[in-house]
Amino acid sequence: MKKLLLFLLLISSLLSNAQKLTKANYGMVLNGNFTTINSNFDNYAGRGLGSFGVFYQRPFSPYHSNRYLNRLDFIVEPSLTWLGFRDTYSDKRFSGTYIDMNFYVNYVPDRMSDDLRLFCGIRPSVLTYSKTSFFEFGAYKELPSDTQNLNIKGDIDFSGIVGVSVNMGSIASLELKYVHSFTNYTTATRYQGRPSSFEIGLRLSAVRMKSKLVTDEVSLVDEMNKRAQGTLLVMLEEPDERLISQLLAEKRIDDANYVRRLQYQTNKNIIREFKDYFDFCKVEFFSNSNAHRVNRGDLAGVFLDENLTPKPNTSIDTTNYFIASFVEDVSMYTQKLDYGLYFYDSKFVQLGKPYNSASNGLGIFVGGDPQNYFRRVKTSGYFTEDFRRIIRKINTKLQLARIPVN
Repeated sequence: MKKLLLFLLLISSLLSNAQKLTKANYGMVLNGNFTTINSNFDNYAGRGLGSFGVFYQRPFSPYHSNRYLNRLDFIVEPSLTWLGFRDTYSDKRFSGTYIDMNFYVNYVPDRMSDDLRLFCGIRPSVLTYSKTSFFEFGAYKELPSDTQNLNIKGDIDFSGIVGVSVNMGSIASLELKYVHSFTNYTTATRYQGRPSSFEIGLRLSAVRMKSKLVTDEVSLVDEMNKRAQGTLLVMLEEPDERLISQLLAEKRIDDANYVRRLQYQTNKNIIREFKDYFDFCKVEFFSNSNAHRVNRGDLAGVFLDENLTPKPNTSIDTTNYFIASFVEDVSMYTQKLDYGLYFYDSKFVQLGKPYNSASNGLGIFVGGDPQNYFRRVKTSGYFTEDFRRIIRKINTKLQLARIPVN
């Protein structure tokens, strides 16, 4: 019975992995190309141009009895391509614009994974525009007619393709391919047909991009709803004792007392604004002098009330809390030192969006007015409206992040 159960589990696991190749895939492809015409004629030099298109991809038969057919899928890819080269003797530039219809067959060496593909295909195409440019007075100008360029709009080309594709992640794959033209009749003295080329491209899956966005959004919504059931610990700054000591040493007693009062009032303003305008989750407050205790998870007796006195018998869910503070820090987005409301995890590691963004900053000037040229004193001196504006903005942002969009 155990052997049968293990066998069934193994089969179900293999089938679930094989389903990676059963769903249709579509998206966009971007290519850079370089013509290889210089390998046949010394007077020509290839040019690097490009193409873009869309593709549809699907397995032939993921559960075919023939194990080789299990590893095959196909791609249909219409695209628009620009190709060109230069005649180094006459300094003419030849270029053409093509509408391509690509058909690829991919061989997947490991049918449990789509990380690597070897492919071959065909590319019928139609020439939509061909021109010759010549160099005159420091710039290339289009030549109205050129006896060396024998291409005509509407010419049909037929090419063969071989290449390799490697996944670069869940959304993009990198491709390297050689495109051999069977209708290249170009000689050293005439330009006729489509030249062969090497291409390097990036294939972007819209299906996987959507899936990733939906998965990321679901994960974020789950995280935000969990955070909403937890507690935000707001760290308040103590007065700058170094500055106060310096003022006292200079006999500036009134200035030292002013710094203490200013920080005290700033902390009370922050507490009041959080209590009035932040309802995303429960909020508690602590002093930065206890940051080392909070960092190691020792929360007993660290919380403060609205009068900045210790709160007894306060308990929170120690598995679900995060930290915020109006402090100077280097924003992970602006990479600059700024004063603002920053959010951190329980180990004081700065969080990403939607918690932190460039809009969290308050700037170095009180009231946001550099005309006054009145710089704040350390982390105090801002108006109540400054704190209110940031707190309300972030509260709204966090509440909206709880709502799924897709």
